[in-house]
Amino acid sequence: LESVLTLISKMAACLLSLSVTMGITSSGSTNFDSPDVNIDLSNIQPSTVSFCDQDGYKQVWGDEFEGTELNQSKWQITLGSDGGQLRNAWGTADNVYIKNGNLVLRSQSQKMNGFNFTSGAVTSKDKAYWSKGRVCVSAILPGGSSAGGVGKGIWPAHWMMPNDKSCWPDHGEIDIMEMINADGYSHGTYHWDKDYPTKPCQGQNGNSAISAEIKLPESWYSTYHEFAVEFDLEKQYLHFVVDNQVIISMNETSKDRNGDHAQFGPSPFYLILNTAVEGPWPGPVNASTHFPAYHNIDYVRVSQL
Repeated sequence: LESVLTLISKMAACLLSLSVTMGITSSGSTNFDSPDVNIDLSNIQPSTVSFCDQDGYKQVWGDEFEGTELNQSKWQITLGSDGGQLRNAWGTADNVYIKNGNLVLRSQSQKMNGFNFTSGAVTSKDKAYWSKGRVCVSAILPGGSSAGGVGKGIWPAHWMMPNDKSCWPDHGEIDIMEMINADGYSHGTYHWDKDYPTKPCQGQNGNSAISAEIKLPESWYSTYHEFAVEFDLEKQYLHFVVDNQVIISMNETSKDRNGDHAQFGPSPFYLILNTAVEGPWPGPVNASTHFPAYHNIDYVRVSQL
């Protein structure tokens, strides 16, 4: 009997390992009651097959950034002052361009309209938005070097917001990837308002979140990595994924560190790609921060079953 139990235990461990390594769907095989986690992927190999092209998912939208001009039927460029996307930088069109099959978002130490920096951001707001599926972004993130210490105050992000006029974060916010200060850690976070809908528009007072911190390989600043999310607002679940590794999963039964249950709003989400400069999380740039900083995005893919 003991040997049988040992065998069953080993088989269960193997199945659990496979569920994490090969990806997961909404089948219910995942433990959703996950606390905030810290994952070391420093030895991971960049994915050769996109998470968006597996498990029967078919691409419904995307951009490979071929040609010489940004496809403005898919994207709009953020211009001027936008505290959420660019923080202490002024958004300009010349900081957003296509080069060598990449969307490039450039950040510069450049004075403009009372700002000390300029940067680039694009969104699919009112052009493309989704209530379910997989969203995958392959990118080389800005601010790193073999010497280190050149990205203080640089804040790249791939994230999603509801395509409506709701107050933040009543209908949620999906942060697929954020990195601050070129520290080599990617953060995936889901935000919601614990008091909504009883008390709408509470802003930071109602902000709840579950997040994962992922240590990337040392070559993160020179190698493409795919940052992805799978979500379904109707089924109320979400998975964050880096290079086909499921990092953290949650559904309506998951709780944040304060014990608040995750909530999923009704509105479809659009995508934002940006590099902010400074802000409350990374803090100010310093003398070692290297400009210009380049955020290179190889592709964006959105797929559904």
